[in-house]
Amino acid sequence: MSNLRRVLERQQKERKEIWRRRAEEDWDAYEEEEQMLVAAVCMLNQSRQHRRRRAPNVDRCRQSRGKNLLEDYFIPNSSYPVSKFRERYRM
Repeated sequence: MSNLRRVLERQQKERKEIWRRRAEEDWDAYEEEEQMLVAAVCMLNQSRQHRRRRAPNVDRCRQSRGKNLLEDYFIPNSSYPVSKFRERYRM
């Protein structure tokens, strides 16, 4: 009877060991999959950030245009009358 008991205990230990190994393998596979997902998300974020670049500012010569506006409307011998300024800029 004791031999049968030892055999059953040994078989039970072997089953537990097999289950433990399978659980470890499943956990390792889960961790690998999770790492791959994290890497994929990081790559996706980098590619999206790269696309979001804005075009550089275009020089529109604001200083010279402001100067021209003053010369055209606000000096004593201006090119246009005050009524044209009000008509164009609705002021």
